[in-house]
Amino acid sequence: MIFALVHMSCAGAWAWGEVPRRLREAGHDVVAPDLDLSPGQTPETHAASVAAQVGEGDVVVAGHSYGGMVVPALADRLRGRARALVVIDGMVPDPGDSSFAIRPHASAERREAARHDGLFPPPAPDPTGRLVPMPISAFDTPVAFTPVDVPRTFVHCLRSDMGAQADRARARGWTVVEADRGHLLPLEDPALCARLLLEAG
Repeated sequence: MIFALVHMSCAGAWAWGEVPRRLREAGHDVVAPDLDLSPGQTPETHAASVAAQVGEGDVVVAGHSYGGMVVPALADRLRGRARALVVIDGMVPDPGDSSFAIRPHASAERREAARHDGLFPPPAPDPTGRLVPMPISAFDTPVAFTPVDVPRTFVHCLRSDMGAQADRARARGWTVVEADRGHLLPLEDPALCARLLLEAG
């Protein structure tokens, strides 16, 4: 099995922490690329980039936080090979939704900050010390996809503020698994995150 991992906003593949290593130790292949965070990038361009890096074989498509905007389009591109879809405390879009449409948190401030160069700064304080600016287009652009009929799991981190997304997942028939952890689950508890991914896949 291949695990295709899509990281959170303002970050890189490093935001998965030790999760890729643990999945490989369990006998699986992992594709966890850095997303292009230049102006103009969207969930669909990110999905296309990740899809191009996934080799042959069955795939578990997983996204953390913003990655939830990318994984349905990625699963669509891997139709026939995608075997499960997992969102770790992230976005749950319907076709045609944008990130700001379903979670308008700080949208006005971020749009204003991005007015000149198309990028908004990472949230403060930065608990990792590694976050970078994010293209506003990734949050403003609706994502187009045709849903893939595979098992879908949402991991709700109870110490975060993504409860509304967990409710969206539950209302759409996803399996919702609760974890008494913070939003940065892959960094906070990579063993648990890897185990949940393996169980969902």
